[in-house]
Amino acid sequence: MIPKLIKTAGDLQTKHRAICDGFLAQALQKTKKAEPFVEEAIVFYKALKKVKSIEELLSSPKYRDDLASACGFSDKAQSQLTEAELNVAIKKVLTRIHKESGLEFRENILYRYLLTKGDTLGGSMRNLTGASAGIKLTEKIIERLSGNEKKIEVLKSKTGKVQRVIWNGRTLLFDVKPRLVGKNIDVILINRRDASTPEGELLADKSKYLACGELKGGIDPAGADEHWKTANSALSRIRSAFGRNAPSLFFVGAAIEASMAKEIFRQLKSGKLSHAANLNEEEQVNDLVDWLLSL
Repeated sequence: MIPKLIKTAGDLQTKHRAICDGFLAQALQKTKKAEPFVEEAIVFYKALKKVKSIEELLSSPKYRDDLASACGFSDKAQSQLTEAELNVAIKKVLTRIHKESGLEFRENILYRYLLTKGDTLGGSMRNLTGASAGIKLTEKIIERLSGNEKKIEVLKSKTGKVQRVIWNGRTLLFDVKPRLVGKNIDVILINRRDASTPEGELLADKSKYLACGELKGGIDPAGADEHWKTANSALSRIRSAFGRNAPSLFFVGAAIEASMAKEIFRQLKSGKLSHAANLNEEEQVNDLVDWLLSL
């Protein structure tokens, strides 16, 4: 059954205005997230200007983390090396930088530092963009449940990310890897009438699954098809794992291009998908949330 608000494939397609608004929102978020990086870079450059030689830099442990960044070692890369290994690597890279830049080694170190930190900022933004669909969907669900005055419980990770929303014998789980499928699923709605049953036991029982969904929050049209391929593969894995008893499946995406919208619409018509929504269309998201809460 096709959702009432989606009469044609065009209703799912992302509008140009939504793309513009999405990129603007990302730019504003990035500007805000960049502020501490800029402040740290200013402090580092002031310290660099006081240093007379590469040897002085190498001999001072207080510059070590910043120098590691300037030498191209990300936080993840640094965690894989021992302190001795990292020190040797930093020395080799700095020696080469000094040889190439001479008296301008301070500026050269700063530019390289900024490149690495820029990459770190980019990774942080990609993670935030990827999580945006889950954040918006979660906010809508909590808003709807609160409006119905239902008793709800929201469980979050240490970083503040919502992991579970629990209400009236239902549990909505985010980013879970059940053994039945063997891969991560963005959203799973399970029947948890018996609160004493462990979550792992429920996830091992096919009959407890009410719905599974894939969420894609990226707004860039250039990546839309690839995101849909990834989501569609995940949904196909769920169908294969459950066979005829597959739960209701849904898809929510921010960047939905024309060909992608047609494919999603075909799957809605055929029943392969039970629901879908464009993340930029508030009424569609509300309708999907109401459907989830009705299961």
